[in-house]
Amino acid sequence: MAETSVPATNQERLDHGAASAANGEQSSGRVETAGASIRIAIVETHPIQYFTPYYRALAAVPDIVLKVFFCSRKGAETYYDPDFRTHVKWDIPLLDGYDFEFLESRSRGDSKSARLLTYPLLQKAPFRFWTDDNPKIGESLTAFAPNVVEIGGYAHRTMWRTLRWCNRSGVRVILYSDSNAKAKKSWWKAAAKELVVKRVYRHLDGALASGDNNRAYHLRYGLAPERIFSRPMPVDCRQIRSLAGDLKTSRTEVRTQHGIPDDAFVVTFAGKLSFKKCPTHMLAAILRCSQQGLNVWGLLVGAGELKAELEAFIARYQMKNVVLAGFVNQREIPRYYAASDIVTLMSSYEPKGQTVPEAGSVGCPAILSDRIGCIGPNDCARPGENAMVYPWGDINAFADCITRLCRDQQLYHSMSEAAVRIANLQDATVAALQMKAVATQLIQMSRR
Repeated sequence: MAETSVPATNQERLDHGAASAANGEQSSGRVETAGASIRIAIVETHPIQYFTPYYRALAAVPDIVLKVFFCSRKGAETYYDPDFRTHVKWDIPLLDGYDFEFLESRSRGDSKSARLLTYPLLQKAPFRFWTDDNPKIGESLTAFAPNVVEIGGYAHRTMWRTLRWCNRSGVRVILYSDSNAKAKKSWWKAAAKELVVKRVYRHLDGALASGDNNRAYHLRYGLAPERIFSRPMPVDCRQIRSLAGDLKTSRTEVRTQHGIPDDAFVVTFAGKLSFKKCPTHMLAAILRCSQQGLNVWGLLVGAGELKAELEAFIARYQMKNVVLAGFVNQREIPRYYAASDIVTLMSSYEPKGQTVPEAGSVGCPAILSDRIGCIGPNDCARPGENAMVYPWGDINAFADCITRLCRDQQLYHSMSEAAVRIANLQDATVAALQMKAVATQLIQMSRR
């Protein structure tokens, strides 16, 4: 594990608890501790499907009193996603199993200003800063009286309000974000960000590092190493496996549904069909593999602006071995992972890459461009263990990775086993155990 500010004895206990949970030895997520309860508040923009299992797991940990404060109802209700280009309603419960509060917003979700902010141009900073403005966050936090507050990023005004309240109230505040040091920006954007982000970091007591690149980001903007704590971006491995059902049965059913041969080697992309995600790179790599005589199929799960372009590419090269499955909701996604052999991300920039541990939960290794943020020896995509990495845009190198995993069964099975092991380290229960240890240490440390 990467170094954190937890002293050796406590770190050993945390590592043991995390490893036990990852191996299924502590399914309840409970750890033996003494002392008063720790009150943790989490301020997040909206209910996010990835974090809900973590909230439930953290709420179940002994001596933890949790409350999550949401800036808006987006996610909990049907909303229009401009990247998917469709209305989205998640088919898993996002508000069960933990205490929460929807904050009063200055601009209602159905207001004209909120509707304007659905346009892609207006989602860029500084416009995005105003999408979540909840002036009474201080009153809500005062009523809850937390010992530690976790803020989900710094791109919205409410997070700045929260930070100011914590500093004035003497409450420890810790940052979670998926930002990483791989992001490339023009010199003027980098200079502007340097001024803004360093200002934010001067008022933090700590930050949560979900991996190597995320840790490097926190260091870059001024946090001392001892104030950076390891905690993964959580994945509900148990739920994914439950929803996947019997892996052989799901594999057969999904493949039959989409006309994919049982003996095909299936490469899957799950995400938005957008320019940033570069799905055409996958089609080009699949085409190269097919020209070499490999029985490789491409499965793209998602919707978005590039659908017509992908259909044109498939028609131009008469590719019978590619399936555009369209938008698939959360309860069905695990069955698509079960039908896959590998999962891939080709993005020109990706802050994290949550599909890696999700698919890894059912044994899928990953092939990633070198611009994906979750790549690293202490992250969820570990080159040579559960992942292969190629230079972004290098279609030949991408195709070579597919070819190697398709032909080398021993390598494939080794990486498949590692995918499950590493995904377990990202489990929501593991994240909850680590967060309790982090909160305990943060309270013991002096204010920054």
